[in-house]
Amino acid sequence: MTTELLSALGDPKRLAVLGALCAAPGALTVAGIGARAGLPERDVQRALAVLGGAGLVRRDDAGLSADLGPIRAASASGAASTPVGRVAADFPRLDGCLKNGRIATIPADDGLKAELGRLVMAALPRRDAYTERELTTELSALGDEPVALRRLLVDLRLVERPADGSRYRPAS
Repeated sequence: MTTELLSALGDPKRLAVLGALCAAPGALTVAGIGARAGLPERDVQRALAVLGGAGLVRRDDAGLSADLGPIRAASASGAASTPVGRVAADFPRLDGCLKNGRIATIPADDGLKAELGRLVMAALPRRDAYTERELTTELSALGDEPVALRRLLVDLRLVERPADGSRYRPAS
């Protein structure tokens, strides 16, 4: 997110104004926004100036309305900059398993599990070997269930572990 966008969203009055605009079925006037947000018109006007500068408010003949496009774009940009987000485009069938640039769920379908394993291997930093702690730490950057992801990689034989369990190595 840009500094301007974060700054615009960082004030309770501006958030109240944006919330009032989002909750309204149609375009509103300054007075209508003030009534919905519980703010005087002067505060609403100040908030609208900042929100408009960040691209979050549309003004037209019908009145004022919210434009959440900049927030969506910033969110998508943030997700695309994560390790999972950088490789997710190569795995479109896994969209339902990913949320905000992270692995949210492990699918039940074996084919999708195999694809998820390949995504994880593509997103992991390249190393010759990992200790269990190192691998779990790296996997925690990819999803909320790093132990389950580690088990998935072992089950799919994408990583190998010697009998003593001391290291995990990418399968050859």
